[in-house]
Amino acid sequence: MVSNRKTSVKKYYYLLLIPIILISCSKNDEINSLPKYQAGVVLTLDDDYVYEWEMAQDILKNYSWKATFCVSKVNQFSPEKIVILKALENYGHEIAGHSLNHINAVEYSNSYGVEAYFNNEISPMMSIMNANSFAIKSFAYPYGARNNSIDTKLFSTFNILRGTTYGALNPNIQNCYYNNSNLVYGLGIDSSYSHFSISYFIKLLEYAKLNHKILILYAHKPVLTANASYQTDMNTLIQICNYVNQNNMKFYKLSELYNLWKNFES
Repeated sequence: MVSNRKTSVKKYYYLLLIPIILISCSKNDEINSLPKYQAGVVLTLDDDYVYEWEMAQDILKNYSWKATFCVSKVNQFSPEKIVILKALENYGHEIAGHSLNHINAVEYSNSYGVEAYFNNEISPMMSIMNANSFAIKSFAYPYGARNNSIDTKLFSTFNILRGTTYGALNPNIQNCYYNNSNLVYGLGIDSSYSHFSISYFIKLLEYAKLNHKILILYAHKPVLTANASYQTDMNTLIQICNYVNQNNMKFYKLSELYNLWKNFES
């Protein structure tokens, strides 16, 4: 009788364990089915600081870096600036859009409508870019200002849209990693941001490396020593590029995220 009772108890526990094992296997299969990319970083630089971008290129080319330059106010560019942009593109960088006049898309659309924003800020920018043989596929919102209505309209022209996120959150809850979407968010690395910390940026890179993530960052005006808003200290960029190189990570361009997204969707 004791032997039969023990056998019954064992069977009972086995029956209890079966659904737990099945759930566990299901979760593991789900995790394993998620795409894993080579860990890396998307470096985006915004606005119209073309001469400073050229300076950064001279310094960072030793790291074989790749960046995405999100350009605004192209209607005010001299021929020399266009030549520099084309040289950056020929090196392997991406040239992306950042609107014509660097206007807050949400505020403008609330006042005049999404169509007016598109017609006055996007279409003229694209016409000038096309006339100078730049095939623009990516767009970064000025000030990170966006909403779903504007996204929908801009996705008729661009493959990838970039907003912004802020704060020194723990890496595992940060929103500045590629998320299998064609709408992504970047974290600013200008020295004037309250969350600025090279050690924090390295922590984000380390999390990306360990978890097969792609970190998305944005900067503005590279300078040797930052002392004003919208300036990025060259040492910050050097530290980031050096970490990428030393840890077998990859420099991604913003448009390359679209290809990852399409492959994930298909």
